[in-house]
Amino acid sequence: MKPSTNKLVLLLALSVLLAACSSKSQEESAALEPDVTQTIAVEEPAAMPEPAPAVSEPKPAKPAATVKSAYPKETLINVKAWDKKLKFLKTHFEQTAEYDGVLVSKSQGTLFYDRDKHMLRLDTTDTDGKLEQSALTDKQQILILDAQGREITTLPWSEWQQGQPNQALFDFGNYTALLARHNAVLKEPYLLELTPKDGGEYTLSLTLSKEDYFPVVIKIVSDLMVTEARLTNIQKNTPLAFDTFRAGGFFQ
Repeated sequence: MKPSTNKLVLLLALSVLLAACSSKSQEESAALEPDVTQTIAVEEPAAMPEPAPAVSEPKPAKPAATVKSAYPKETLINVKAWDKKLKFLKTHFEQTAEYDGVLVSKSQGTLFYDRDKHMLRLDTTDTDGKLEQSALTDKQQILILDAQGREITTLPWSEWQQGQPNQALFDFGNYTALLARHNAVLKEPYLLELTPKDGGEYTLSLTLSKEDYFPVVIKIVSDLMVTEARLTNIQKNTPLAFDTFRAGGFFQ
């Protein structure tokens, strides 16, 4: 072979070798470069919720204070119990009468009761405690005396009692029968409300002592008239003075 031919062959081989190296270099370079056309989705971290403000739980409400009281039936039994054992009574009273909210009368005094003698005495006094008038009765007839003990008049008990706006004030020793004539409702602890079974149009309320269920307030409402008697300085079953019911030979 001639030297020129060998040179030509050598040049062709070098060209092929250079082309192969150049192609391999481009492929490696392409493999190393990132594919900018591909979007890589990066997940954002979830936002942490803000903590809710602390809410203080409301404190449980305290139960309402309850007043210990007997049931209605037991209350009636207790009222009848003191009525049965009441032998003597001395009590101060203050009574008011109002008509349509306007005060029409006011009185005060002392009441005496003796069960065995069937006697009741009512001394009415002025605001200074000075005796103005007395009324004595054996529940058959009633004697009215002035401040000096002189007789003013004598009336049948039933007639006099019917004229009183608050008859229950004079019914001590007879409350068992009084309750039997009425329908009773315990409106509040120690407050009995009585309405007549015969259809009478009035309401009688008895506020009772928490100690023994003895009435300390006697109130009667009839239409627009309201009469209320409050008892204080109550003395039960203390023997009365011998001459409590003596009046000029009338009650001996």
